[in-house]
Amino acid sequence: MKKNINLKEMCLMDLMVNLASVSEGQGAPKTIVSKKEIAIYASELGNRLNFTPLQALLLTQFVNLYPDSSISTKDLSRHFGCTNLAIIACYEDIKVLRERRYVAEYKERDNIAYYVPINVIIALRENHVLKPKDYSNMSGDEMMDELISTLNAFRREDIDYVDAFNTTSEIVAANPHLSFCRQINEYGLKDEDWLLLLHVCCAYYRNRQSKLDLDEIHEFLSSGAGFKQARLFRANKHILLTKGILEPAGDELASENEWCLSHRAAKELMGELCPNIMESSKRDVLNADGIGAKALFYPVKTARQVSELEKLLSPEEFSRVQDSLEAHGMRKGFACLFYGTPGTGKTETVLQLARKTGRNIMQVDMSQMRDKYVGESEKNVKQIFTRYRQLCRESDLTPILLLNEADALLGVRLSKVEHSVDQMANTMQNILLQEMENLDGILIATTNLTQNLDSAFDRRFLYKVEFLKPTAEESRHIWKAMLPEISEDDALMLAKQYAFSGGQIENIARKQIVNAILFPSEGRDLSKIRQACDSEYLNKKQTRPIGFC
Repeated sequence: MKKNINLKEMCLMDLMVNLASVSEGQGAPKTIVSKKEIAIYASELGNRLNFTPLQALLLTQFVNLYPDSSISTKDLSRHFGCTNLAIIACYEDIKVLRERRYVAEYKERDNIAYYVPINVIIALRENHVLKPKDYSNMSGDEMMDELISTLNAFRREDIDYVDAFNTTSEIVAANPHLSFCRQINEYGLKDEDWLLLLHVCCAYYRNRQSKLDLDEIHEFLSSGAGFKQARLFRANKHILLTKGILEPAGDELASENEWCLSHRAAKELMGELCPNIMESSKRDVLNADGIGAKALFYPVKTARQVSELEKLLSPEEFSRVQDSLEAHGMRKGFACLFYGTPGTGKTETVLQLARKTGRNIMQVDMSQMRDKYVGESEKNVKQIFTRYRQLCRESDLTPILLLNEADALLGVRLSKVEHSVDQMANTMQNILLQEMENLDGILIATTNLTQNLDSAFDRRFLYKVEFLKPTAEESRHIWKAMLPEISEDDALMLAKQYAFSGGQIENIARKQIVNAILFPSEGRDLSKIRQACDSEYLNKKQTRPIGFC
């Protein structure tokens, strides 16, 4: 019974016949290789390399054409002296050679081309089987270097996306001990989605920059794939967006068509690889757990307002209030103004509110925002809110943004601008107004201004709390709290004799503690306290106390 011959067997016979005829043609070598000998060589080579005879035969001819930097299917058909159809029928076998890394494929213009990597030539020359590269048990840096190298080859079109996907998948699968590898596999991404995310992560790793824009998508991927991916991004339907892995860049200086790693994904993927960068995002953050308790004394009205704020900022009430505001179509953010003379407890009140409600504080000294270079001051203000939004997204409880000493930004805007400095001041104020309008979190600004507040800011502060200098009775409580060793009568006498703010009383108490250490033999009696009180004024004629907000 005649054996049925499949297409591949026919291709193998055809290729061997044609190859033998080529060797017998004009310019053939003196040693004529027969079809039978070619079949024996192909079979033996296949057995040694764990290939079929056809795969082995194809490999020998790729090597024969090795000096060429690119080998097309037409090159193969001319070399074998056969039709293109015969080569196309061998595509699955060529794919095996590619998967085993003996042949690499890439796109050359609109055609598929191949080349033989130099390590394959070396392996064959040294007569040993090619060993696949071992990616296992890499360090984080080694793994990222391999991923970057593979993606660079993909961008240069040295390899196609199939090879890039397979190689990067192999690298990630070989290193499950790294949190990056475990997490990125959990996303369940495929093909171009996988490669795009790796591209963003590698950019974050190298340059601490993870932005992706439409131009980069088109540049990174082929025209067809790039167009499809960009369309999904523009429609906010890309899987990297719907899974919350990427998000709009969120920087006012950035294009609306820019995306970056979400802070959740950055923490999950890059936290182990870039620990310093993950921590640097919290460089201006004061942890609520690190704030010490401190007794504060207020006038009745101030005490009531502070108590209301404390209740509002409690986690349970804050969520309820925000949900209710959103349901009524109103802004969810809370902007509060603490104003009054220096040393009356404005900043300390913010700290104590944060401690009692468990909220971290992002503290910004607004007096440091001005820059001598044109446009930089405005960028500084924008970056404050960009960083605050980032902090909100990565925090369990909405943190407090504290704008300390915001006097310069809260004054009346200039209607007649004559100098660039005036223009800069107005621009900074406009940016602050816009950010307050879009605020979803908690902003507290402190200022020494009691007048000259711009009406636009007045409307945007939901709570305005005035901090007055303490009365004699309130001052007595502060003296007693700061210096518990003095009597009630002495505390009242000091309160009546010296019109100090709470900050100034604290200064005197601190001096007493320092002096007790430096001069322990002198003791700490009332006369020493009065000396410190007298020295708190710049001179005897000065009646205006000094202190700090």
